[in-house]
Amino acid sequence: MPRCLLVSNRLPVEFNPKIQEFKPSSGGLVSAIKGLDPEKVGYSFEWMGIMGDETKDYLKDLSCGKLRCHPILVPQETYDQYYNGYCNNVIWPLFHYESSMVTHSEKGWQSYIEINQMIADAITEEAELYESVWIHDFHFFLVPGMIKQKRPDLKVGFFLHIPFPSSEIFRELPQREEILNSLVQCDLIGFHDMSYLTHFKNAISRVLGENLSIFDERKLGVYPISIDTEHFERLSHADETLEFIKKYGDVKKEMKWVLGVDRLDYIKGLELKLQAMQEYLRKFPEERGKVQLVQVVIPSRTKVPEYQELKIRIERLVSSINGEFGSPTYMPIHYLYHSVSEYELSALYQLSEVMHISSRRDGMNLVCLEYVASQNAEKMGTILLSEFTGAHSTLSYAFSINPWNIEDTALKMYEAIHNPQEKAQREMSIMKDFLHKYTSSDWARFFLRDLHPMEEKDIQNESNFDWMKNLKNKKILFFCDLDGTLVPIEKNPKDVHIKNETKELLKKIKNNKNCEFVVVSGRDQDFLDSQFTKNNLHFPLAACHGAYTYSPHTREWNSSIPYDATKWKEGIIDIFKLYTSRTPGSFIEEKGHSVVWHYRNSPEEFAEFLAKKMVIELEESLTSLPAVVSRGKKIVEVKSLHASKGYFVQKWLDSDEVRPDVVIALGDDTTDEDMFEYLESLKAKDINSYCIKVGKEKTFASYSLNEQQSVNKFLRNFIDLSLC
Repeated sequence: MPRCLLVSNRLPVEFNPKIQEFKPSSGGLVSAIKGLDPEKVGYSFEWMGIMGDETKDYLKDLSCGKLRCHPILVPQETYDQYYNGYCNNVIWPLFHYESSMVTHSEKGWQSYIEINQMIADAITEEAELYESVWIHDFHFFLVPGMIKQKRPDLKVGFFLHIPFPSSEIFRELPQREEILNSLVQCDLIGFHDMSYLTHFKNAISRVLGENLSIFDERKLGVYPISIDTEHFERLSHADETLEFIKKYGDVKKEMKWVLGVDRLDYIKGLELKLQAMQEYLRKFPEERGKVQLVQVVIPSRTKVPEYQELKIRIERLVSSINGEFGSPTYMPIHYLYHSVSEYELSALYQLSEVMHISSRRDGMNLVCLEYVASQNAEKMGTILLSEFTGAHSTLSYAFSINPWNIEDTALKMYEAIHNPQEKAQREMSIMKDFLHKYTSSDWARFFLRDLHPMEEKDIQNESNFDWMKNLKNKKILFFCDLDGTLVPIEKNPKDVHIKNETKELLKKIKNNKNCEFVVVSGRDQDFLDSQFTKNNLHFPLAACHGAYTYSPHTREWNSSIPYDATKWKEGIIDIFKLYTSRTPGSFIEEKGHSVVWHYRNSPEEFAEFLAKKMVIELEESLTSLPAVVSRGKKIVEVKSLHASKGYFVQKWLDSDEVRPDVVIALGDDTTDEDMFEYLESLKAKDINSYCIKVGKEKTFASYSLNEQQSVNKFLRNFIDLSLC
């Protein structure tokens, strides 16, 4: 199993100087990565992070569970300047749209450079040839460039756990060019949300002036982080959790709880949340004595003046609201300024009717995901979720709020508190099901899969097809795709038709006894009939990627797959409908053995983002079912396992009584890649095969045509050089 080096500012363990021992640390990143399952991800992991030099006498074989840790010792004074002087005083507020909180310091920036160089040096020393390095978060913006300068062989991925701001905000950063010049050297950069990726592209364009036509495709991706769902489900049933549920349940009784769990930070919108609660109790006086906000505030940066002032403002507001609406038997806001154990937190998740996330800006916010995973089937809660969190694009059935709109948030709070349980259970079950299908291991698996895409090949273009001269008098079997190959892609699939010039070329091929020409398409039987048989082009046809075949001899269609192979459709159609309802201009096309989601008429960036999410959801839903999911040009398709062009070609060759001398395949889409992959593998068995990709995407094919308009020229050359 290949190794991946994880790199972050903090290790999953921290040193307690009082007892001179290490203990597990907490945090969203730590929680997500500790939950990675190497078997599911396909990589073993080792973690590199910073430790203060005062721990050097206590370091031996440092580990956290199965994760081996590599501490990187740094001087405490330099670390303080790097962490507080630059990371927390410059990048953190600026990237969260809090420009007024930024405090620039040249000493902080120089310490940031120094620490980043120490991290890069440690990585290049530890990493073996061609290994993967996955760098996490804004603490190490300069590390990718430093690594690539010394070790270009390493695959470097970078994931940003906070928002990337708009280019107008980012341009305020004095060191903007240094940071971008480092990041663009990554092999892959990941973000939680499509908007963050868009802002990054705009920043590169405006700051560096780069053309991103290639960079977009190969180096950027949206990978919303997730959680170890099973861990939180186990916690919800643990004996320690049940003890807390019993204890608090007796106190809570008929009271409805709105829960807040936030680190003390100005980005969390705690004051806005308290103001919304105040407005709620003023607007709905009948709710006084019945609804309570339980707000857990986890101490953070306790020695920083701005955070001390924030704490004072919050506590004054809590006192003001409790004084205005409280009574000897009722406290509107139950305020806790301390950390709670994971068992106590799980109990609070389960006992609360509403989870309130009021972030002004937040990279993702995993608390709301933990809340979903912790819900039990008997009683499920509801989420009030700020639209300025990354999780907003993941949790489709949360109540969306703009935390600055205090009055509207109060109204949404009333809806959430009084959400009918039947509706809450239905919506929460959908979100919980999503977290079963997309865990932290899936997040890592998809990122690392894209970090190692299909390898580049030395592909011959259309100017170097001399091999066709050697095909005269050879028996040729030719497999050819339709859409994007024989015919151009149209906005409306129904508008596709074969041009007269192409028809004439096909007739010439059909009249040559040395060539058997087979059309292999994702289209259904009726459409292929309309384009071929009704135009007197009686070729062998394969519809729905080979699920149905047409014989020019019998003039009949036959199914090559058992009729019950489409049972997987029952649950899949609902997923397609859900995404169609969320994506303007998209539509569903249902065929015998496949279902296709078309989004060529939809807003491009938004639809591409949802298509990626849809594929993830479909792949997990199809586990153990006889169907596969694939992405094509502006489509997502699910088809029966045996309805694939690769399977069809293999079956054709196995059943062909007369073995061809040469096999040619021509196609443009990802659905053609399994056909190319199979035929390329035959070369090792001394079978002559030539695969031609239409377009410039990565491919298993060894030859390419630049565009669909080149296909007729290719067919003309094929006829002249091979068949005449």
